[in-house]
Amino acid sequence: MAYQITNRCVGCGVCVRICPVAAISGRRRKRHRIDENICIDCGACGRICPHASVKDPEGHVCDRIRIRSKWPKPAFDPDLCMACTICVESCPTGCIDLKPDRGSLKTLRRPFLKNGRDCIACTFCAAECPVDAIVMSEVKK
Repeated sequence: MAYQITNRCVGCGVCVRICPVAAISGRRRKRHRIDENICIDCGACGRICPHASVKDPEGHVCDRIRIRSKWPKPAFDPDLCMACTICVESCPTGCIDLKPDRGSLKTLRRPFLKNGRDCIACTFCAAECPVDAIVMSEVKK
């Protein structure tokens, strides 16, 4: 079951703009809809909705994290990472890349957060990492 938009939706369109797979549609000022055949269950729509009108697949209203820069971001442990690229492939927004540096074994082709602004805190990278080298953490400023 995919995320769902409830009748609290006012049609502001914020969720449409953040959805990485264009699974949300609707007219301005009208209740929007999530196509469950397209939705990848990333949860970005629920984290950004200012009206608490998105329910997760378990039926709970999603908590909004008001300031997007406070959304968790992936942190990579170079001692555990084996540079398999699964995190890069699992990222729906393409914000993770491999370092082009061909320096030491510690830095050779390791993943990094190329564009933190594009990260939607979906946790797919951490969930798919076969060696648990990725943890989602709040960005320290």
